[in-house]
Amino acid sequence: MHTVEMAILAPLVLVGALMLAQVLAWAIAQLCASYAANHALQTTRVQGGSATAGQDDAAAVLAGIDGTLIGGTQVNVTRDANVASVHVHGTAIHIVPFLQLPVGADVSGPVEALNP
Repeated sequence: MHTVEMAILAPLVLVGALMLAQVLAWAIAQLCASYAANHALQTTRVQGGSATAGQDDAAAVLAGIDGTLIGGTQVNVTRDANVASVHVHGTAIHIVPFLQLPVGADVSGPVEALNP
C-alpha cells in the first residue's frame, strides 16, 4: 500500500472502531436500563410492594450492575390500586466525545391482588 492510502485508511479504521465501541456500550446500557426497570416493576407490583421499594430496588440494581454504564439516571416509580409503572432513563457512557446516546425503559404491569 502507498503511504497516502495508509494515511487515509488508518483514521477511518480508528473512527470505525470507536463507533463500534460506542454502539456496543449503548446496547449494554440499554439492556441494563431494561433489566433495572423490570426488576423494580416486580418489586413494586407484588402484594405489599410500594413505589418506594421499587425506587430503591432500581437504584440498587443500577449500582450493582455498574454505576458508570448509565449517566444522569432518572428513575420514576408509580403505583396505584391497579397498575405499577417504572421509568428508567439516562445516557450511555461516552466513548465518542460529544455523542450522548439516550437509554431508557418504560414498563408497567398489574398490581397483584389476593382474591379469596
